[in-house]
Amino acid sequence: MSISKAKRDLISALPLKHLKDIPPSTELPASFAKIHPPRFECGEMVRWTDVGKEADWGIVIGKFYNCEPRQCSWMWCYIIWLASNSKSANWCQFDTAWEEDLERCEDEKAAYYDR
Repeated sequence: MSISKAKRDLISALPLKHLKDIPPSTELPASFAKIHPPRFECGEMVRWTDVGKEADWGIVIGKFYNCEPRQCSWMWCYIIWLASNSKSANWCQFDTAWEEDLERCEDEKAAYYDR
């Protein structure tokens, strides 16, 4: 894939000088709210709660900490790779869900996860 010279010039004109001032850190600032560890880890089978037998389900492939607007609070959000026989798998392969909307899926569905 090639980038035309005009597009390269546009990108190089971006004000990137301030990025050098950002400290390389993998830790949250000391003033950041104390957070609980995530309830689900990558590779775990989960499904949406309070949806009944039609609930989508899949495997956790990622997670991030984000502000949940309904509750105006920070919480874990998960990236879910939907199982091929999940109801929504007809139109999407991945979805996100807040921690409070998920539960472990420890039934026979896990045995049929064929992705």
